[in-house]
Amino acid sequence: MIEGMKKRNCYLFVFDGYADWEPALAIASINKHTDFAIYTFSVDGNVIKSMGDLSVKPALSLKDIHVNEIDLLMLPGGDIWETGGNEEVASLVKEAVTKNKTVAAICGATVLLARHGHLDTVDHTSNSLEYLKKFSPSYKGAVHYQNEPCVTGKNIITANGAAMIDFAIAIFKKIELADRDTIEKIDDLYKSSGMNNRFSN
Repeated sequence: MIEGMKKRNCYLFVFDGYADWEPALAIASINKHTDFAIYTFSVDGNVIKSMGDLSVKPALSLKDIHVNEIDLLMLPGGDIWETGGNEEVASLVKEAVTKNKTVAAICGATVLLARHGHLDTVDHTSNSLEYLKKFSPSYKGAVHYQNEPCVTGKNIITANGAAMIDFAIAIFKKIELADRDTIEKIDDLYKSSGMNNRFSN
């Protein structure tokens, strides 16, 4: 665990109906093993209810966020992205992408990136190519779409909704949570029965 003052900042966007399990592994590991300070924020800073009906009191509201303080911006999935919701955060995402901040979006959150052209020129993934075309009519990045669980294109990390582990691992690699060999071992552990073997004795 990193001791002393936190040096980098991770901002997790939360909203009513956000898929609470999708960023969970990444957030827990970042908090425990890195120098990142983690801040939850919502549009207005008021209490929200996750998809799992967990009440979350965000630390900040959208107006409190300054893009220059962002090292990692994490956008979890949720049904609202598919109906054009959460547009309030679009300007912050644009600033973050423009300033080459790491933006990590999973499941429905990839729709916002596609809708605003952030996936037009970088390798990326989502729930499917058809999914992005359906919910982001202005999307022009099909040539860069990869049918993979999780893809890192420049400073943008995207993942499908079933790729929570891959999403976390991609973030770990991007922020250099540990050396590559260690991260690969973490990946293997979560994707195998190694955990059962580890605690069987």
